[in-house]
Amino acid sequence: MKAPTTMSWNSYLKKNDALGLWNSLYRLVSVHPLVRSTLRAQNGATHPTLLFSVRDLTQDLFVLLLEKGRFEHYLRAQMSDAEIEREIFQIELTNMLIGRLRRRRPENYRIVRRVSKVLESSGRFRVFNHNGKNTPARYHQSAGTIFGLREWSDDKPIKDGGTFAELIEQVPMRQRNRRRVGCRGEAQLIITNQELSDLMEEILRAIDSPAPLRLLRSLALSKLPVYDAVLSSLEDEVDEERQGHSRHQMIASTEASPEQIALRHEQEELARRAATEFLDHIHRMTRAHPQRTERFWRVLWHCYFDPAEPSQLSIAEMVGISDSSVSDYRRKLEDELRKLRLAPEELRFFAEELDEQLRLRLDTLEPPRQRADWPATTDWPRYSYDSLVQLEGIPVV
Repeated sequence: MKAPTTMSWNSYLKKNDALGLWNSLYRLVSVHPLVRSTLRAQNGATHPTLLFSVRDLTQDLFVLLLEKGRFEHYLRAQMSDAEIEREIFQIELTNMLIGRLRRRRPENYRIVRRVSKVLESSGRFRVFNHNGKNTPARYHQSAGTIFGLREWSDDKPIKDGGTFAELIEQVPMRQRNRRRVGCRGEAQLIITNQELSDLMEEILRAIDSPAPLRLLRSLALSKLPVYDAVLSSLEDEVDEERQGHSRHQMIASTEASPEQIALRHEQEELARRAATEFLDHIHRMTRAHPQRTERFWRVLWHCYFDPAEPSQLSIAEMVGISDSSVSDYRRKLEDELRKLRLAPEELRFFAEELDEQLRLRLDTLEPPRQRADWPATTDWPRYSYDSLVQLEGIPVV
């Protein structure tokens, strides 16, 4: 994959020219092959509305590079403009786009990779290159690589790909294999490698022609029960119908059902109860020692809920312990928090109740405000719970 012509990245970085950097990133995003192919697919009948825009991707890439500190690294490493652009284009941007694709279309992504692997590794197939070279390309560069049956001669003619969909109509649709696979057992197998190899052989015999890998992937997906549903709100569907468009996606109402409301209340109650039990557990963990229990509670409050966000040295001075003791207390608290395994929707209620309980149990803190007096427009969470989220291993999107 070759990057476009380089721009003066170093001058933008040294001058802290955010607009110049953003425009340069926009140029890279707009010409990336994955972005261009996705935009072409979105313009088709199956994607009447845009799933993303180039501006959104550019902003995501800009924020990602800032969070990872890549701009500072480029300056410290004294990288040239060409090296900076090549790394952003071929590594950072490509990894970000592939990650989004894996999250949005996980089964589609898995099958596409498996089709490529089967064609490259099975003895039934081989690469056809009419230029005389017969070496397979790497995966991310092989969309145009031509594959065929190994028994075919090198001069096998390549037919028009526009007729292949009609030629494979007699190839039967495969049944979904629901066996759970993966380290967590969360994904279904869909089809075994042997069955996938048989399917690709049937497709190639039906079209009786070598074909590019990109087209063979599409033909294979048309015969496999791959479920990557795209949810859309009911309001968007109504707007589409008013404009005379039809959609083939699942419709989901934005309003919660009575069952969802009841479950939400139950989750809130369980999360608030877990906060109270967590503080009681700390008390038991100290063998009911009042002074040690209060120290644990104060470290917990100052580390996660204190609006002043004091430093560790300040916390040690306020609690009356050493700096190393604060680290030790915090480590023990984090170990206990990890054991709770709270869901993302429960974490807000847990943190809210934990804040209230700590204020009630620590008499030197200001009393908690009554929930009835809070304004109706209060946005939660009030504080940053990023550290609690990280304890549960929840990805922050």
